[in-house]
Amino acid sequence: MLTKIFHWLVVVLFFLFGLPLLLLGGYLVFLGGSLYYFAAGLTLFATAVYMIKGKPIAYKLFGGLLVVTLIWAIYESDLYWLAFLPRVATWLVLGLWFVTPWYVSTLKHQHEGSVVNRRWIALPSGLSIIALLVTIFQGYEQNGTGTQRTVPEIAEVTDWQNYGNTDGGSRFAQLEQINTETVGKLKEVWRYRTGVEKTFKMTPLQVNDLLYICGAANVLMAVNSDNGEEVWRYDPDAIPTGSNQYAETCRGISYHEAPEDYSGQCPKRIMVGTVDARLMAVNAMTGALCTDFGENGSVDLTHGLGLHELGEYYLTSPPLIADDVAVVGGLVADTQDLGLPSGVVRAFNAITGEFVWAWDLGNPGYYGEPKAGEIYTPGTPNVWTIMSYDPELDLIYAPTGNASPDYWGGVRRDYDDGWSSAIVALDGATGEPRWKYQTVHHDVWDYDLPAQPVLVDVERDGEMVPSVAVPTKMGDIFLLDRRDGTPVHPIEERPVPQSELYGERLSPTQPFSPLPNFHPFRHEEDMWGLTPLDQLLCRVEYKIMNYEGMFTPPSADGPLLIGGTMLAPGNFGGFNWGSVSVDADNGLLIAAPQMLAHRLNMVTPEQVAKAGPIAQYLLGPHHPAVRMDPNAPMPEPREADPDDPYDYLRIKYYGWPEPFMSKLGTRVPCFEPPWARIAVMDLNTKELLWSRPLGNMAHAGPFGIRSGLPIEVGVAVRAGTLTTRGGLTFISSTMDATVRAYDVRTGEIKWEHGLPGHGQSTPMSYQSSKTGKQFIIVTVPNPSWTYPRDPETNTYEDSRSPRDGKGGYVIAYALED
Repeated sequence: MLTKIFHWLVVVLFFLFGLPLLLLGGYLVFLGGSLYYFAAGLTLFATAVYMIKGKPIAYKLFGGLLVVTLIWAIYESDLYWLAFLPRVATWLVLGLWFVTPWYVSTLKHQHEGSVVNRRWIALPSGLSIIALLVTIFQGYEQNGTGTQRTVPEIAEVTDWQNYGNTDGGSRFAQLEQINTETVGKLKEVWRYRTGVEKTFKMTPLQVNDLLYICGAANVLMAVNSDNGEEVWRYDPDAIPTGSNQYAETCRGISYHEAPEDYSGQCPKRIMVGTVDARLMAVNAMTGALCTDFGENGSVDLTHGLGLHELGEYYLTSPPLIADDVAVVGGLVADTQDLGLPSGVVRAFNAITGEFVWAWDLGNPGYYGEPKAGEIYTPGTPNVWTIMSYDPELDLIYAPTGNASPDYWGGVRRDYDDGWSSAIVALDGATGEPRWKYQTVHHDVWDYDLPAQPVLVDVERDGEMVPSVAVPTKMGDIFLLDRRDGTPVHPIEERPVPQSELYGERLSPTQPFSPLPNFHPFRHEEDMWGLTPLDQLLCRVEYKIMNYEGMFTPPSADGPLLIGGTMLAPGNFGGFNWGSVSVDADNGLLIAAPQMLAHRLNMVTPEQVAKAGPIAQYLLGPHHPAVRMDPNAPMPEPREADPDDPYDYLRIKYYGWPEPFMSKLGTRVPCFEPPWARIAVMDLNTKELLWSRPLGNMAHAGPFGIRSGLPIEVGVAVRAGTLTTRGGLTFISSTMDATVRAYDVRTGEIKWEHGLPGHGQSTPMSYQSSKTGKQFIIVTVPNPSWTYPRDPETNTYEDSRSPRDGKGGYVIAYALED
């Protein structure tokens, strides 16, 4: 009786599994996709029918399916085991029924004497397992060890005075006490809790034997850098202008020392741009407010911006110290509206807070404050991320965003298009642009430059070229001569697809960097899932979506949930604000890009109005197109006011981006791993030295279940890498609560240590002036973060993360005595 129950359960399972494979597989064939799923569904149906009839041909049919699946899986997966396994695993499990003694008893009486030849199942199953074992032990890509220069004998820099250690953001520590031979002895030596909850994206500074820290809402702390004991704390009472993670973020702070003849309050000061749009200075030794800076210790950065909604302008990145000025950009909210606050870049005297210059790209040639009755040009591309500085050239390297709205550029002004998504070199004394290089022309993909440009010297044709490496959301690195912006290696302009959206006008070409990139073309066979059903549904969506590789135009084609355009990478990157690090001695670049894709749907103002209040989650509650009162009548159609350049009716489409994930609720991406990589490239030769998945799935899994499996799939990553003269690169911001050290030359993991949550910032390093010990510092937020959004909170805050009210962690590691 039990055998019959199992028999009918298997039959029903085959029918239930085969039906969507047959129907959706047929639709995939109609769309021009793979025939496999339709054939598999048909075979599964036929197998179930013959199982009902009790005929032994059933197991032969299924065995044939296993053989075809094996050949198909090898062909499509290129023997990458995480692509191979899901293609065969489900069928291997289903095939177990046919090798059990119970299957024989289900055959009809005329076949009872038949001997089931289990080799029909066992042979292809065994070959599949052998193939899987072969794929598992393939290792990662390694091509060489890179350039090796002679290191000049100069005094090491042992502290960490800037966000990226150097003015040029190298994230390179000239320290080698912790090296490839000794790193295995690295131990946690102290731990500090900030008392500040939520986002903690900050890389600390170290100088004066103090470690300087900034928590959410710009709460400042200084601790003894040898033992983690708190020395001072200052709360600026910054009021976040929103509840999202960005509105509370402090990514970094800056340090400034006054000239020797200075006799004021704060010869050494910490400077911070706040989430309520102030530039502030506090005494680096005491934490007291520098009341002689600006107006009672702060400069109001909303001055000159005109009226705007709360949350439309604030700072999350550290001010750039360029000689005696502090330079700030600003985060302008991505609300896809016109007339948002200006993206102006401003410089203030670092001692007094007095205005020095402003670069308002809508007002070329004028670098002063707005004249009476005027404001900085609204809606221009902004600089929200971290800038870099070359003191010898007195050049500031400012990475720009794109003008709103992000995904439709039909109303962009000439200067918006001319300066967006570009690296701009500004004169440190005047703010005048010296040169620019645009990484995306007429950016309608939200591919603004998100990362700090990194200054590095590169050897080219026997000559050392002072260069700047520019990481992008596309997963490209553009390498330019930082003196004049010319490419170090030739950059090709290639034709790209054009848009069919009404009113849109795209650039006919885009620049493609010759350096190794992290945006592989996604083919149908790259679509992925845990079972054939996931894979099939993702393939159908892929075929429905508009995708022609990089720079595929945004599209309004197809249903909202499964149509539109695939952006690969999505607007999280590629690279983001964590940037990259370099081995400055040898011209090697260490990258840790995400490789996640988004689906972008374009919606009309009419669709936004019909959606009612829910549209605020796309455009914000203050956007004039959002009908916040669901009972209010639909707006009457009208033409845009010709006298108002910021009338929202000029916008014909809004972009709705979302992660491209399985529609079966598994919270698994629709394309195969890895979803993040760590890699090293030689900037001198353009060679990729090695590349491997970054992070494992111990804290991730289907349906958000923490699998506990140490399988390297490459998980979401939030920040960047630290590289040291000891031949190591460290990273701590992967979604697996682990800090790791890699051998820069080989990619081997030399050390790893569990963290109390997922890190959210780039590690840093310094050497104690008292003990001579080298420290590695890692910060971790509490509560932790997750990606994609947590289904319980609809935020990136992990609802399952332990929350103890003690705030974030600052963890110090050093070699054991």
